[in-house]
Amino acid sequence: GMNMAYVPAGDFAMGSDRGGRESPTHVVFLDAYWLDRTEVTNDLYRKCVQAGSCAAPSACVVGSPTYGDGSKGNHPVVCVDWYQARDYCRWAGGRLPTEAEWEKGARGTDSRMFPWGNSFDSGRLNFCDQNCDSGHRDTGTNDGYGLTAPRGTYPGGASPYGARDMAGNVWEWTADWNADDYYSRSPRENPTGAASGSGKLLRGGSFDAPADETRVTFRNAIDPSFRGNDVGFRCVVPAP
Repeated sequence: GMNMAYVPAGDFAMGSDRGGRESPTHVVFLDAYWLDRTEVTNDLYRKCVQAGSCAAPSACVVGSPTYGDGSKGNHPVVCVDWYQARDYCRWAGGRLPTEAEWEKGARGTDSRMFPWGNSFDSGRLNFCDQNCDSGHRDTGTNDGYGLTAPRGTYPGGASPYGARDMAGNVWEWTADWNADDYYSRSPRENPTGAASGSGKLLRGGSFDAPADETRVTFRNAIDPSFRGNDVGFRCVVPAP
């Protein structure tokens, strides 16, 4: 039930020169792969649970997960940790994207900072606007949702390959361990992240994230056992 976007083989510029764990900018070559066009939804995840290959999401904050809400079957599944995301992707015939695969799928090959271009546009994503409870909310913007939005709600936010919601909605698990200096020693071809690290890397921002954290180069690391009401995932399948 998931449509996928084709990402051709080739080079792209990964990272930025802002400093910290997202620097330096470096050229990476990736083999071709298919990327889920949207985040995995409650309805899709339920198929894996019913098949006996996935554990159902557990409560992580008051009112979450949305997994049991029949009206939110088309919303991204949340309150799943890294291991649950990994198990789903395996069951579906793929795997979690590497950080490099996630970033190329979000930005393409022209070094853009958001899936749609280089300037933030509050009408193209679900981020921490006036509906958000956090202190960093943007009170001058209303994207229509205080929590998750249905998958694909913002077609204007699509990446160059047609993948949606790669900025905002929910943070997305990637396969890689975090190491803050990894970009300075990353292999040029098909990097898979550090052998171990301080956490698994999340990408893309969420409905609770400020605008700056929805940039395609922003890296967020957290323990793989973490479950959040703004954390989900999508999968990849290597192209033959």
